[in-house]
Amino acid sequence: MREGIQGSSFELNHICIAMSKNLLDESLSIIWANDYFYQLLGLKREEKYNLKDLYDHLEDYEKMKASLMDAVKNNKQMLEYDTCLSINNGQSIWMRMTVTIIKTQEKVEISIVYTQIDDIMHEKETLYQLKEERKRNFEWLMSEYEGNVYLSDMDTYELLYLNKTAYETLKATKEQVIGRKCYEVIQGRTSPCPFCTNHILKEDESYNWEFYNPTLERTFMIKNRQINWEGHRTRIELSHDMYSAEYKLSKKDQEREAILKSIPGGLARLDTRDFSTILWYNEKFLELIGYTAEQFENELQSQCRYIQEDDLKRALVIAQTLTKTGDNAVFEVKMNRRDGEERILTVTLCYLSVEDSWDGIPSYYSVGLDVTEARREEERQRQALEDAYQIAKIANSAKTDFLSSMSHDIRTPMNAIVGMASIAQAHINFPEKVSDCLHKIKISSRHLLSLINEVLDMSKIESGKIDLMLEDVNLPELIDDVSDMCRALIDEKQQDFSIVIGRIKHEKVVADGDRLKQIFMNLISNAVKYTPRGGQISLVINELDSLILDKGRFEFKFYDNGIGMSEDFLPHIFEPFSRAEDTRINKIQGTGLGMAITENIVNMMNGTTEVESQLGKGTIFTVSIPLQLQLEEEENEEKLVGQSVLVVDDDQIVCESAVMLINELGMRGEWVLSGMEALERVTHAHNIDKGYFAVIIDWKMPDMDGLETVKAIREKMDENVPIIIVSAYDLSDIEEEFTRAGADAFITKPLFKSKILHVLSLFCTNEILNSKEDILREHYSDICGSRILLVEDNELNREIAEELLSMKGVLVESAANGEEALKMYNTSPEYYYTAILMDIQMPVMNGYEATKHIRQLKREDVKSIPIIALTANVFFDDIIQAQRAGMNDHIAKPIDIDNLTSILEKYI
Repeated sequence: MREGIQGSSFELNHICIAMSKNLLDESLSIIWANDYFYQLLGLKREEKYNLKDLYDHLEDYEKMKASLMDAVKNNKQMLEYDTCLSINNGQSIWMRMTVTIIKTQEKVEISIVYTQIDDIMHEKETLYQLKEERKRNFEWLMSEYEGNVYLSDMDTYELLYLNKTAYETLKATKEQVIGRKCYEVIQGRTSPCPFCTNHILKEDESYNWEFYNPTLERTFMIKNRQINWEGHRTRIELSHDMYSAEYKLSKKDQEREAILKSIPGGLARLDTRDFSTILWYNEKFLELIGYTAEQFENELQSQCRYIQEDDLKRALVIAQTLTKTGDNAVFEVKMNRRDGEERILTVTLCYLSVEDSWDGIPSYYSVGLDVTEARREEERQRQALEDAYQIAKIANSAKTDFLSSMSHDIRTPMNAIVGMASIAQAHINFPEKVSDCLHKIKISSRHLLSLINEVLDMSKIESGKIDLMLEDVNLPELIDDVSDMCRALIDEKQQDFSIVIGRIKHEKVVADGDRLKQIFMNLISNAVKYTPRGGQISLVINELDSLILDKGRFEFKFYDNGIGMSEDFLPHIFEPFSRAEDTRINKIQGTGLGMAITENIVNMMNGTTEVESQLGKGTIFTVSIPLQLQLEEEENEEKLVGQSVLVVDDDQIVCESAVMLINELGMRGEWVLSGMEALERVTHAHNIDKGYFAVIIDWKMPDMDGLETVKAIREKMDENVPIIIVSAYDLSDIEEEFTRAGADAFITKPLFKSKILHVLSLFCTNEILNSKEDILREHYSDICGSRILLVEDNELNREIAEELLSMKGVLVESAANGEEALKMYNTSPEYYYTAILMDIQMPVMNGYEATKHIRQLKREDVKSIPIIALTANVFFDDIIQAQRAGMNDHIAKPIDIDNLTSILEKYI
């Protein structure tokens, strides 16, 4: 084969162009070459060669090989490449290789023409010499470096070079370390370091770190970087140990950097020559102004134009002054960040003259602190103080107005009382006139008392002395009490008042019942006052889902279609002494404290109060209060389960609520909206032999009222289905007429589940009661004939109490002070007195002391006799003090005879 090539290429042996044919293998093996090729490179024809052997520098061969492989991959047929080959005599020659790529089915061959490049050979050699010289210079610099220098292959970890200092540090020679693994030599390890920095090294920047070498027992400050060293991807490592001056200087640099970083602001150096150019700055400065370094230098040309123009002029004046005085300055400026946001800076300027400057440039060193948030907070606090001042000013004005209003409000009922008393005295012989005057005196005195109570109650709440007195509360009874108390006010204005009971699972709670009543009374009376005659007022009660096991979340909504309130006044409705400015309410008496008292009580109960209102459309108050539950087993009557009950009422909401309660009792509830529908439904049920267990009928309905419905059912039906009459009003006037018509029982709204259960249970035992009085009220014992010891130092008050009690058939004996009462009781026979009414504030011996002495007497009746406080001290701590003294109960002055009678009946 070789001879054939030579024969066919005879002429190529005699021309002065070197040629070869090579296989495309790892080392580019030469399969043929002409005579001039061997002659030029000083090779022997009888020996085997490959192109790789002709290169002194392996990286040059690898670069040429890579270019060749790239040409083959891209299907190129020709390639030119300048390269340096080694001659047999030890010299090098630059050649231009013209490569022809030949592809056959079996292999790829390349034909190469080598042309000596005489015209650039000298330049190539010069570059090569420069490269070698730079390498020698680099090695010289590394050898003279005072610290340690290590060069290691990043792929094999082999040490390629160490300087003199490194050999001394390791106490080793070149022969002992070159070619060995760096981690073995430097750290005595058998495997690469887990904290090696190879993976984070770059060619364009250094990586600085600090490392304690346990083998050498010292800490090193290290700089690493990636370089190319004789074709190797190499890590160069420069280090100083902890004992070197360079290490200590580096530590000082770190300390200086840490100090600069600890300054909470941007640092900058300002050129004094133009008062505008920033010569130097730190990263925090750029963060402060919102620019990158490139943006600051290109967009602002390193000028302090980020400061607003007016402040920049003022800063310039300050800076020029400092050049003369040499002082420092601190001032504030406004600046605009790159994104347009305005910020406030506190700027310090420290002047450095030409003589003191390290580079001969006079300048200011400045620190800028962003104080925007601090200034905003100061402004907020200033505004808050201003607002507080205005609120206090308004409050003072409101209290002045309140006192003026109260003076008028108090004098009005007082004038009526005094005037009516004078008129009654002048007409003593005219009973009707005297009776009318007394009636007006009673109304005025009650109004006067309510005014005084509101003022005193608000005073207690504001001073924080009010406490909640928890007790067992029955919600149906409480609502009934509130309804009874409000009924007179509502009837007087002929308003329609309804109470709707929604889903109430628990009717018994633990709360301050009096305060709860006070909330209801304040909101209902408020609705009555501001709702015109004939208006509508309603209370809707629901028990909402609660996340706390033993607490219920109760919601009370108070609706009215009254005059409403403006949107501007709503935020002030719960402020003390506040009343809306409205000519429609100027003649309505009030202190402006009712809503404030209500809000405070609700807050004390951990509840919330919300209000919605529109002028001319009415108001909705929503009170939500969490109440402790009395966890008792729910009462039920097994005989009622499955029974059907028909509810008849013209109010659909009442019907739906009542049916829901009936269904919760295990019964089947149905409802209709008129008496005619009720008659049809009852008749149909009877005809299909599915008669109702009971029918609940509202008293007042349009077209066919409750009475007519009862009569119609009784006429139509032979069966005596129980009929229960429901009403929101007093049934005493019509009870007899309904009973004659065929009604079996009576019940009052609102319809709680317990009420419905109680009245329906009566029919399970055939104990049909015929009066509301028998069903809903317990029978109290009569206090007539009881003997009461009345202890009161005020003669007029004593006379009033004696007269009121005598009207109830009570025998009254009186004492003027506690000492006299103690003597009268001690000298009386046992069980002589039925009860003692004890005033608190009295001369000689007050009520507390007298009670304590009485309880200490050795008598059989001393523990059982009721002692009831009769006093104007009506606050919680007064009640507690009375209980501690041994008193059983507490009655507030002025005396309400009905309340006094009720309490006496309770104990007697």
